[in-house]
Amino acid sequence: MRIAAHAFGEGRPARDLYVSPAHAIAVDVLGEVLIPACRLINGTTVTQVDREEVTYWHVELDSHDILLAEGLPAETYLDCGNRRFFANADATDLAAAPDTRPEGPLPFCRPFHEAGPLVDLVRARLQDRAVTLGWRTVEETFAGMHLVADGKIFRPDVEGLTARFVLPADARDLHLVSETSVPAHVVPGSTDNRRLGLPLASLTIDDGLTGARTVALDDPRLGEGFHVVNHGARWTDGSAVLPADLWAGCKSFFFLRVTLAGPALARWIAPGETAGVVDLVEVRHQA
Repeated sequence: MRIAAHAFGEGRPARDLYVSPAHAIAVDVLGEVLIPACRLINGTTVTQVDREEVTYWHVELDSHDILLAEGLPAETYLDCGNRRFFANADATDLAAAPDTRPEGPLPFCRPFHEAGPLVDLVRARLQDRAVTLGWRTVEETFAGMHLVADGKIFRPDVEGLTARFVLPADARDLHLVSETSVPAHVVPGSTDNRRLGLPLASLTIDDGLTGARTVALDDPRLGEGFHVVNHGARWTDGSAVLPADLWAGCKSFFFLRVTLAGPALARWIAPGETAGVVDLVEVRHQA
């Protein structure tokens, strides 16, 4: 996990700090408490990042205590039954995990919290701090939606919540691509940690010759890149695969019409970055 420089305040941490997800950070809320870093993920200054390889380094003292990691107070190593995970242990247990937390009370040096009002308060403070550091949200109905067909990018025409693509009928590898956001990071009170792209209300394919085909939201051919149907909408995860048999038999070219159930979620933009909003051509019909 990455905790961005100055996420908790000036010099806390002094530069980006990487910790394991369950590593506890010491936060002063009318006295110091310990909160696992993974409970503070906010999509801005505290994020979980992908790494192909990770090396864990822990500092163990005579008793559980607090030390400064790049200026940020954090816990020392506490043996939670995972000692064999580490290379300098007597044996290496590949089934062990670096973030094991056994059930029952543990001898933490500070009160330990994983959820509740106190954790919510710290999360809110972190988000306020992120805004101070220059993070901001952007709202864009289609979240930069485009299609990638056999490696080529196609942009839509749009009107309202509907977008229309014109595609060659011989297209095979088709991905509906957009920016994504996590509800828990932008919707107050949400605990939904799914990464969401677009809320689809309907998909229609028409080549003007063989008749329009409405693709049901629960069509079994819609699998990779789609979340389950919920309240009449089906969210993508930012890269949804549209299989070629959806337009099998179409002649030369076909229209793909995508209608949203509503605008995409707002999303966070880092300081100094542009939103990267794709310019869509809005179709306006004159009376």
